[in-house]
Amino acid sequence: MKKRSYVSCLGALAVAMTLVTTSLTGGTMAKYATEVTGSATATVAAWSFKANGKEAAMTDIDLGSTVNRASYDEGTIKEGVIAPGTEGSFEIVVDGTGSEVGIDYSLVIKKSDSSSLPSNLKFTVGNDEYTLGSEMKGEIPYSDSMNKTVTVKWKWPIDTPQDKNDNDYKGSTITLNITVTGTQQPPTAPTS
Repeated sequence: MKKRSYVSCLGALAVAMTLVTTSLTGGTMAKYATEVTGSATATVAAWSFKANGKEAAMTDIDLGSTVNRASYDEGTIKEGVIAPGTEGSFEIVVDGTGSEVGIDYSLVIKKSDSSSLPSNLKFTVGNDEYTLGSEMKGEIPYSDSMNKTVTVKWKWPIDTPQDKNDNDYKGSTITLNITVTGTQQPPTAPTS
């Protein structure tokens, strides 16, 4: 009986060794395995914003040089000045050329702290009267050509009740501060 128990032990040991060997060598058996790697890249949109061709500070606009000279006889007003009864216009070119996003812009024209203005000096943009210090808003959608020209017209009429007030400005320098700000338009989902 001892022989039989010995043989049984050897048989059980052989089965156990077979199981252990199979599990250890099972990883080396032929099988398909694939690993795929990749990366993500993004190009950040370009940004460019200028007002009258400048990025930081615009070239000064001289109202005297914007007077509509064709409307006045040379013998009635010196070139390069404004006076009651004159009018003119100037342009502010908002330029986003080179940007790869749409632009929202705001434009503010106000008198400088050191200047006072005749109360009847009026400004218009388009067909609307513009109040100095207020914000004009506009947008330039993304496209190949991203320019917008804002034409500001001014007029200093001769008003009989205001004529005495106009004398207060003779020989003075009037300074207007112009601020143009551009910001990226937020991307929006298409409408259905």
